[in-house]
Amino acid sequence: MTFMFAQNKDVLEETITKTKTTVDNKGAEKVSKSMLVRKEQNVELSQEDHNKINQTRIDSPTKVTTHQTVVEGDSKVMLDKKATFVCNGSECDFTPQSDGFTIASKDDAGLNATTYVSSNKNFIVETENGNGIGYFDANGDFVVEYYDKNTNELIKRVYSSKK
Repeated sequence: MTFMFAQNKDVLEETITKTKTTVDNKGAEKVSKSMLVRKEQNVELSQEDHNKINQTRIDSPTKVTTHQTVVEGDSKVMLDKKATFVCNGSECDFTPQSDGFTIASKDDAGLNATTYVSSNKNFIVETENGNGIGYFDANGDFVVEYYDKNTNELIKRVYSSKK
């Protein structure tokens, strides 16, 4: 005797894309932002209609996940709700905010930073040792350059995308 039960789910995927063209003294550049929204909901039926052909469906919790992609020129940058990068052997969580994102490391507090989007398509990066600039390179890594006031050195830090 074999019993089989189906795992019934409703899945809705929607991609929302916004494209903006900016013009400056270097020419025109298109910036595309796409967000993939996936909604999953289990199909649950009312116990009152247990032996009926047409059963009443009841509401169940909906799980919503989003994935954002930003394309500037030829480079493609992936921004999740929360992404993990690696710098100096330590994992760092990049958590998006409305005007940039925060960088948090459990292992090395010196890697923590707050970023803000600047007008020239880069990021302003605030660290405890100084402020600087940040940008995503062609590999999808986040590069931060800042002047360390304590050591009087220019520091270049690369947060590599964890795959």
